[in-house]
Amino acid sequence: MSWVHLPNINYKIIFKFLILTFSFFASLFVFGQDSIDLLIKKHEIPESKLSIILEDNESGKRLIDINSNRSRSPGSVTKLFTAFAAIDLLGSQYQWKTEAYIDQKDNGKDSIDYLLIRGGGDPSFSINDLESFILKIRATGIREIRNGIHLDQSFFKQRKKSTGSFDQSPLRPYNTMHSSLIVNSNKLDLSFRFNSKTKEIVITPSFLPKGVSIQNNLSIGSGDCKDFRSQVNFKERLEGKTIMILINGFYPGQCPNFDHDLAITETEHYFYGAFKKIWMDSGGTINGHYKRRKKSKMNALIAHMDSEELNSILRLTLKESDNLASRNIFLSFAEKTNQTKLRNTRKAVYKSMKNNDVQWHNRNFIENGSGLSRKTRLKPESVMGLLKKIDQETKFLEIKSMLPVSGIDGTLKNIYRSETLRGQMKLKTGTLNGVRCLAGFITSKTGKKYRFVFMHNNYEEYEYDLRSFTTDLLNLIVTDQY
Repeated sequence: MSWVHLPNINYKIIFKFLILTFSFFASLFVFGQDSIDLLIKKHEIPESKLSIILEDNESGKRLIDINSNRSRSPGSVTKLFTAFAAIDLLGSQYQWKTEAYIDQKDNGKDSIDYLLIRGGGDPSFSINDLESFILKIRATGIREIRNGIHLDQSFFKQRKKSTGSFDQSPLRPYNTMHSSLIVNSNKLDLSFRFNSKTKEIVITPSFLPKGVSIQNNLSIGSGDCKDFRSQVNFKERLEGKTIMILINGFYPGQCPNFDHDLAITETEHYFYGAFKKIWMDSGGTINGHYKRRKKSKMNALIAHMDSEELNSILRLTLKESDNLASRNIFLSFAEKTNQTKLRNTRKAVYKSMKNNDVQWHNRNFIENGSGLSRKTRLKPESVMGLLKKIDQETKFLEIKSMLPVSGIDGTLKNIYRSETLRGQMKLKTGTLNGVRCLAGFITSKTGKKYRFVFMHNNYEEYEYDLRSFTTDLLNLIVTDQY
């Protein structure tokens, strides 16, 4: 019997080989972190002001991890949590109702004492919706309303803050507060046209409610369209039963046209004015004014209007970062949870996160559903935990398609438009003074898929170019060079 002689094994060489192999693959893991560290130093960004997480979708491996457990102000990234909780607590097909009532004694009459409208918190009740609603009411045979309309705003129990409480800009649409009954978000969409021959500035609203007037005090100034917001200012003044919008300043002479929107602060005034205009345009007559009053047993339902389904409203909310819609959705959780106090509505959101195994921290705090807040704080780890659930659970996967697409739509329409970045990212933005955040999903040019969280908080004046840094960072990720 012959024996096969095996060569002597040099275990020292094998051990060294294994060490080198391990070091090589370990270096692949930290390479991404090292690249980002160099980028941060190049742009002179204080690392303490940054949190960045990048994860590979398929493996779940964390490729970049910077300050992932530091609480940050998220801005409108908060809306991701509102959307997630809404689908969980309300359901994708949830709808809000707006209802019309009359006094029972007026049943069957074409002339009624008053019309009562009860708001159900519809976040997207539009002028077109109001027109359809009025047609339904008119179809019951009502022609005349003798003593105005009563508005039931009791659906939401939460008090409103002043629209100027956040940044002293009460007429900016993003400051519009939640309301049980609101139409068109109280907005005035204004079109400015400069006639170079007559030197006149014509201001045309797309829709103007009764009882709202515009006073054009503009003069011709220097500059072009980019100077509009710094040279033109707006004020609201109540004169009797009319709200006067005063437009003062200098319209840039090199700007042929400009579109700008406002939101008046008097919600009931706007609703009544819009209702009165459309009612009269439909051939009806109306006298009196408006007042707040809850529905009673003496009222009979004559018409109702259902909102769009929740998933359609969420798409608008996330794409365009609609603060009013987010606030109304957030407060609507109370109906499903029977938690009328705001702190309990927050608890319902937190419970939704925990029940769905989202990595939630006790130090997280959501003041309202919109993210327009100096008090809201979230840990980047929790944001990443939410993205994982959105990515992995069929129930929440539709949120992914609702996010703005880089260089194409929503809040990302006019940024990240380069050939490299356009269409490669679905990200929710979060922007306040001192706050710049991004959270969502990135597909690289080679088809790799990533989850991404970026949070920058710096409330001091700084000279570094954060947008340039963010663009360079995203370029590295999209081209797999991180």
